[in-house]
Amino acid sequence: MNLKSILTTIAVPRPNHSDTLNTVIEYVKELLTGWGIQFTVQDFTLRPHMQLLVGYTCFILAVIFLFFILKKRPVGAFLAALAIPALLILEFELFIPVTSGIITRPGQNIIMSFPAAGAVRELIFCAHIDSKTDFLDHIQRARVYQWIPAAIVLGLLMPAWVLIAKRYSLLLKKSARVTTAALAIILVLYWGMVGLSFGGYVFLDRESFGAVDNGTSVTTLLALAKNIHDGKIDQGRSSVTVVITSGEEVSLQGAHAYVNNRFKSGTAETAVPPFLVNLELVAQKGNMIYWEKSGMFLKYYDTDIELRDRLNRVWKGISGTEMDSCEKITDDSQRFLAAGIPSITVGNSGLPGPGMGGFHSPLDCMNRVVFKNLDLMVLTLGRFIESYNKF
Repeated sequence: MNLKSILTTIAVPRPNHSDTLNTVIEYVKELLTGWGIQFTVQDFTLRPHMQLLVGYTCFILAVIFLFFILKKRPVGAFLAALAIPALLILEFELFIPVTSGIITRPGQNIIMSFPAAGAVRELIFCAHIDSKTDFLDHIQRARVYQWIPAAIVLGLLMPAWVLIAKRYSLLLKKSARVTTAALAIILVLYWGMVGLSFGGYVFLDRESFGAVDNGTSVTTLLALAKNIHDGKIDQGRSSVTVVITSGEEVSLQGAHAYVNNRFKSGTAETAVPPFLVNLELVAQKGNMIYWEKSGMFLKYYDTDIELRDRLNRVWKGISGTEMDSCEKITDDSQRFLAAGIPSITVGNSGLPGPGMGGFHSPLDCMNRVVFKNLDLMVLTLGRFIESYNKF
């Protein structure tokens, strides 16, 4: 099993709106078929330009807001301002397509099942196969997104100011008019920056290869699946499910489809309790890490402490060091955590080096991959499965 060859084939630009993603998914299917590993394919409706459509809708709403502010129409301005958080909540928190459903295409998840006789638990391993190119990387985008709550509050307060100012003729003063217009223009520019952060890829001619985000994670799970199939890992009484999702980079759509289909009640009511280990940013430089929380905009869920402690014991037994932690992430585990499934996301820190920077850009290429860490992650997950036979 040549992991470098596998990763090299996967690590090509494969955004959700491209035919290349379908080509890479077909390659994974052929690889599994050649290994004799049975799998199922889950089809779902993918909204490949979700962030772009939502982001630029927010910008258009901001322009409408500016128009009503300049025309001194507070009701219209309030409705336009209110539509922005409503759209974000519906699309990103409730997974209800409002504008993102305008463009759709078929999406696919690949699911491998390794049942155990007399199973008392199910261990689910997940990683996304799609890549993404953005105008800004993760760290740069976070600096833009941190102002979203303030922008929403300001947008909702300004119509009230216009209403009061009209009543008491305060806008007859030039300074009040200029200040009001300037604040509204700043909001438009800010939502334009958000739109650029969401959908700036349409202006770029170079794409991310998605080597570490998240080709290495997919390669890790393929190696893990082959080791289980070949009997190199003692599952004990743990059934194992390996899920390779698409649509993660457009608001976790593949994981959402999997969880909704698998746990139709919306909660994890199964014959045996499921646990999720999700992989992100595997096999760059640095120590193994886990993220403390996973979420979207409004709600973040805590990672499972027992999974963290078990993985930490396994990793320490292999490396002699304990895992490091990062504060929060938006990833596929959020969908599982929201369904009440104990979950954790693990990867590598990227330190010393770029850390979490440089993703969603051409910098995420094969040069970023540390194959020793890829091998260590495969080993760690195998021993994690076997750890349930010991403690």
